[in-house]
Amino acid sequence: MPSLLSVDSISGNPSGNNDDTELDAGIGTVDIKDEVQAKDSNIIHAREYQLEMFEESLKRNIIVAMDTGTGKTQVAAWPKVGPRLAPFGACAYNTPGPFSESKQNWKTDFDSLSQIPAVQIKTLVGADGVETWSDVRIWDDYLRNVRIVVSTYQVLLDAVNHAFVRMDRLSLIVFDEAHNCRGKHSGAKIMGRYRDSKNAGLSIPSILGLTASPIVSSKLDTLEKIEQTLDAVCKSPSIHRDELLSVVKRPIMTHAFYIQPDEDDFPLTDTMKSLASAYYGLDINEDPYIVRLRRDKRERSQVELEQACNNKDTYVFNQMQTFWRKSVTIHRELGTWAVDYFISISIAQFLKSVKENDSWFQGWDTQEKQYLANALRNVKTTTPPPLEYGMSNGLSNKVAALIRELSKSADGTIGIIFVREIATVAMLSHILSTHPLVKDRFRVGTMIGTSNHISQKRDVGAPNKTEYAQNLKDFQDGKLNLLIATSVLEEGIDVPACNMVVCFDTPANLKTFIQRRGRARMRESKLILLVSQITTQVEQWMELEEEMKRRYEEDARLVQLEEMEQPEVEPFYVPKTGAHLDFDQAKSHLEHFCRKLSLRQYADTRPYYIFKRTPSPLGEVPQVSATVVLPMSLPPELRRVESTGLWFTEKSASKDAAFIAYRAIYEAGFLNDNLMPVQTEFTEEIESRDSELEVNEQWSPWAQIAHAWSNNEEFYQRRLRLVDQHDNVLCEIDATLPVPFPDLSCFDVFWDKNNRWKIKLDQTKLISAKALQADQSPALLDLAFRHYQWERRDTARSVLHLRSPIQDIPFGELVGQKGVEESCLDGTRLIRVEGVPFSFKALLPSRDPDLAVQEHLKDEPVDIPWLVLEKWIRRKDFLHDFPVEPSAVSTKPNYMIIPAHYCRVDGIHVSYVHFGMLIPSIIHMIELHLIATELCNTVLKAVGFSNVSLVISAISAPSAREGTNYERLEFLGDSILKMLTTVTVTANKPNYPEGFLDAMKSSKVSNGRLCRSTIETGLDKFILKKEFTGSKWKPLYVEDVLEANTNAGSKRLLSTKTLADVVEALIGAAYLDGGVDKALTCLRIFIPEMEWHSLDSSRDALFSQTTMGTYLPPPLAPLEELIGYSFRNKNLLIEAATHSSFGYINSTGNCMERLEFLGDVILDTVVVDAIWKFEREMDQHEMHITRTACINAELLGFLCMEWSIEQEATIISEDKSTIETSTKIPFWKFMCHTSQEMSNAQHAAEERYEKEREAILEALDHGKEYPWAQLLHLNLPKFFSDFFESMIGAVWVDSGSLDVCARVAERAGILPYLRRILEERVDVIHPKNHLGHEAGRFGTSKQVDYQMEIHDGPDESRELICRVLVGDELMAEARDGVNPEEVQTRAAYAAYKILRKRREEKEAREKEVKEMEGKEIEAQEVENGGAEA
Repeated sequence: MPSLLSVDSISGNPSGNNDDTELDAGIGTVDIKDEVQAKDSNIIHAREYQLEMFEESLKRNIIVAMDTGTGKTQVAAWPKVGPRLAPFGACAYNTPGPFSESKQNWKTDFDSLSQIPAVQIKTLVGADGVETWSDVRIWDDYLRNVRIVVSTYQVLLDAVNHAFVRMDRLSLIVFDEAHNCRGKHSGAKIMGRYRDSKNAGLSIPSILGLTASPIVSSKLDTLEKIEQTLDAVCKSPSIHRDELLSVVKRPIMTHAFYIQPDEDDFPLTDTMKSLASAYYGLDINEDPYIVRLRRDKRERSQVELEQACNNKDTYVFNQMQTFWRKSVTIHRELGTWAVDYFISISIAQFLKSVKENDSWFQGWDTQEKQYLANALRNVKTTTPPPLEYGMSNGLSNKVAALIRELSKSADGTIGIIFVREIATVAMLSHILSTHPLVKDRFRVGTMIGTSNHISQKRDVGAPNKTEYAQNLKDFQDGKLNLLIATSVLEEGIDVPACNMVVCFDTPANLKTFIQRRGRARMRESKLILLVSQITTQVEQWMELEEEMKRRYEEDARLVQLEEMEQPEVEPFYVPKTGAHLDFDQAKSHLEHFCRKLSLRQYADTRPYYIFKRTPSPLGEVPQVSATVVLPMSLPPELRRVESTGLWFTEKSASKDAAFIAYRAIYEAGFLNDNLMPVQTEFTEEIESRDSELEVNEQWSPWAQIAHAWSNNEEFYQRRLRLVDQHDNVLCEIDATLPVPFPDLSCFDVFWDKNNRWKIKLDQTKLISAKALQADQSPALLDLAFRHYQWERRDTARSVLHLRSPIQDIPFGELVGQKGVEESCLDGTRLIRVEGVPFSFKALLPSRDPDLAVQEHLKDEPVDIPWLVLEKWIRRKDFLHDFPVEPSAVSTKPNYMIIPAHYCRVDGIHVSYVHFGMLIPSIIHMIELHLIATELCNTVLKAVGFSNVSLVISAISAPSAREGTNYERLEFLGDSILKMLTTVTVTANKPNYPEGFLDAMKSSKVSNGRLCRSTIETGLDKFILKKEFTGSKWKPLYVEDVLEANTNAGSKRLLSTKTLADVVEALIGAAYLDGGVDKALTCLRIFIPEMEWHSLDSSRDALFSQTTMGTYLPPPLAPLEELIGYSFRNKNLLIEAATHSSFGYINSTGNCMERLEFLGDVILDTVVVDAIWKFEREMDQHEMHITRTACINAELLGFLCMEWSIEQEATIISEDKSTIETSTKIPFWKFMCHTSQEMSNAQHAAEERYEKEREAILEALDHGKEYPWAQLLHLNLPKFFSDFFESMIGAVWVDSGSLDVCARVAERAGILPYLRRILEERVDVIHPKNHLGHEAGRFGTSKQVDYQMEIHDGPDESRELICRVLVGDELMAEARDGVNPEEVQTRAAYAAYKILRKRREEKEAREKEVKEMEGKEIEAQEVENGGAEA
């Protein structure tokens, strides 16, 4: 299904228009003559002239030229266009949509198009996140079955350029505001791709343009150029032109005259003079930005310093310059009263914000804000008096003329005042809102075009931008009746029709005039032009046209130089996908790519440009070349790329350099064939997953065995011995299978609380079918379970053949075979009472009156023999031990007395009944091993597992409650998986930066990918999930199994986390079974698309990727001594110590990022290995939290500050003698960087470290709890821990030994603290987890809620407050931390302590009550005299 769209968000180009949207959308009315009807209808009814244009559009490509308000959009949205699209594809409806207000335009266009029935319509803008859609699949999925897409020009252009949407997929492209499609406009570039397809003979879409003003300028060939660009003919209604003219209601144009003073007649006010003095008195050398650049010796900073000084281009200077220019503009346009008010109120607002440290100017640098505040404090301001009747001084003649016109306007006037300068909007609004002549007649709002991007800094004197959208809405709703706006309101935004438009300034060109005039489309509307010369209306209009021509030509001359050198550079084309790189888009694409390289703090990945000017021999304008400098994380050959030619402007030169650089980046493999960063491909491969998936039912071996019983002539037999806790053999049974018996040697069975027995198995032997005697399984089951009233099937064949080698067991004959009087009552036979089994305890010659008797036996004779019997065990699951602390102890007696004549005695030893009871458990254990063996022989055959028990553990979910489960193995396998994946991708991609490597690794180790592996390999059917209880167990007979066909495609639901965990557990099991080699074999099975390497080969590849070097700079020499390792390749140590901010100039060196990426998993492997080998076996949870406690960034950062080396130092005393001493150099100080911000962060961290050091060391050396809050209070930047990890990575690459890395971790203090945690059982659970667990234990589970507050204080300080609520109760509060995580941790710890104390007190009370109840029961039993009996 053909579809559409793009990558960039809506641009800030206010060239779009939707001035006809009221009519098009049916919001107000389609038939303007009947406004009442329109308000009640959402259906668009087309007029004849609209149908005429629609019919023309079906014949050829056309540009519909109709006035504002005539319903151009309906020509595109006419319902018949739906069927028209069916044979061709999708329609791309392009609207320019200015700035943040463009959503209004989108809604109107969408409402109009939604009138097309049975057609799926979607809008796409940058806010939808399309810039991250770097896979054709995403586009295809989003646009599936979509026939119309409303987008911006840029969105469509990017989609086509990246080959996400092909031109031949589109049947129609609608260009709203088609007059803008010229020059470098995105619409013109879309048509460039259109012509490429047309010239190549490919399918192309139809074109429909919409415009109110096809002639933008005074050039006569403008119309022809637009027609050529859009491959269309401009058309207006001709047959139904009279109807069109009846709809168009052009306003009456009038003039308001004022006297414009000469330039010399604008004397500065005292306030302006004072501001000018402050402005021109600024010293560029004292600017904080310049001061920072002078301290920063990086090349980037020196280039920026030179440019800033030469151009006086700093943020503070630009703010002052802009503030001054605004003041001059307001002075000239609005008068002295307005400029004095503007300056005084702006300065007061700025200084107040600085003093109170509020959020008004929060985007500013603190030092720059203070610097500007100091300058503005020197400005002597004068606040003008309020405006009064008859007041003329202080307001310009132009404003006075405007007020006259407004004051005499009719009641019900709804107007828009267009002004040229943004600076005048807010002040003019204030004047009109407070002036006595008009303040009671008009409710005034403002509207300017601006970005509402959250990171944009607020300018001095800037109004509140959030008011604009609300003002527009209020104007649309009728709450405001006068709107003062810039050109942003001319087009692209839905504005209600009004009856007065005032042009405060002369329109800039013909297009502007037409657009403004189109806003006044009510009956008897007025268009008022403020003019300074008295002339007739016709002469004034002619003069206006001439002025528009002159101004347009001036604008054209400004860009003539750039257009002269418009390069004829062919777009870079990728034949495989059809993706294009446009010369003009290269810079934005390059910046996007560099942003994706790293998100690390203090790592500036922005490209910057160095320009070189070459004088022209003929004295013409010097020509420019450019070098673009790219981040250090890229290979050296890509870090500096020069432009190929000389250009007149820096803009063109930088485009050239960026274009060449982006091509080189593609050729180096950092971009995919859609010219997008390959990192995004890996990110998209991190597969999403549902919480559960439907997978294959657990594989049953019994169907295969049932078939084998009929087909095989040889069988496999093992003797099973039931052995008690004293190693006495209770019973022996031969078990036979028609398939190889699994490797099962011994397992425990738990008969009761006092008897823990074993099933031992002898070696397997082969026997022939003839030698196999009759199966005793039915007889054994009958002995054990007859009282359950199963169907008795003495001739059925069991899937597991069982037979005693010494005892004949005829079916059904031995159950209750003899009476009591003919039996030996020695406890070796079961007693049956009406078939129910009991154990014999004693024979009584007569009934004991002290013993309780069942009600129905009370009438039996007393003086006959009675038996004391114990109830026979009722459980069927003998594989699970009894709970250590049972929830409730039954006081009901476990014995009963029965008259002897009611009882029958079995004719076989009770041990055979024991064995019969154990048959379900035995079959289950054999089944587990058969399943694991089948898995090893199929999916995991290449691994060659020698220990099947490891496989059983790996495939057993915790819910199965087998003797072991996968959790511990999953913990180990997760570490092995990440380690092998990391070293492999790093070795395979020697030039990839860390960000790309991390995305690539994550795509392979994600749960979504591993989950998919279980499905693709068929592992899912071997996962053990269901718990064995024996409660519903029934005998497995061959004929039943064959009939049921247990493997016949049934399904079950499994957690996707379980599916992924089993893969990791199998990797861990393979590692334990055969080391890294078997783990790699396992990985090749589950992730076959990776080119896996052994640990040694990956390390060799990584070692060879760094140029060999034996020289170590002297400042780094002590570092080798500190870590206790001497590098063979010193360049690895240099690389590990080089932060990406260091930025070697003309160097081939690398930064630490790739080594840190490696070191992270190497350190994890070292710690996990130490945990796994510890003498005490731990569960997965304890191992996980212990690992987290030892390798988190906070602890590593602290150890980096604590770990130091002593160095000799000397001091010269007053008598000139030398005093020898020493100084400590901590590990972190060996990191090389050139970032002033990092230096500041290091110094601040060092100060906090000195304050907290002793308390943290005490906790680490002797504390019983992990110092989470204290470490968080250090607030250490991540680069501290990154440096340590990069060093570990470098040591591993250089040495190839994990043992050497472990020695480094030992010296750093990581492994000693790990051993203390394990040996002394230090509580390392995070307080938040403690609290969550405690909240769940205390009564019913309650939600824990963390409520944060941030209060700004003086001097840039802020107070953090966290309140912890458990349920609705405020449990604890913490404040005064350095970051939210610390405050939350401290609050959680306090709340946890409170809840734990409450629980302990409650448990103590409950224990006391139970003890009292127990004593009362004992006393009662003694009193009754029945306890002993």
